[in-house]
Amino acid sequence: MISEMEYLGINNVKFTSIHPHITKTGMFNNTEAKWPRVFPLLEPEWVADQVILGTEEEREQVLLPKMVNVSMLPEHLMSTKSFRRYCQLLGNDTMKTFKKIRSE
Repeated sequence: MISEMEYLGINNVKFTSIHPHITKTGMFNNTEAKWPRVFPLLEPEWVADQVILGTEEEREQVLLPKMVNVSMLPEHLMSTKSFRRYCQLLGNDTMKTFKKIRSE
């Protein structure tokens, strides 16, 4: 979207892309973090505060928790397949423990 706005010559609109790790909401009940000390499940209030802060600071991107910034460094050095495996080792496969909390 940023590229489209630049192409159209619209320079007075700002964007903040938010990327939180799993947040403790009803959607992720019963989900467990593989490495909770490194990538804990996030509290919704804290995530909301970080979204407001990132927007006020006009940051282009907010990765939560900040440790995600470090873990993403290898992304550009690996093939897509290798990077997905790397993410799984870090715990980015938590949907395996996801349990539906209500019937359809």
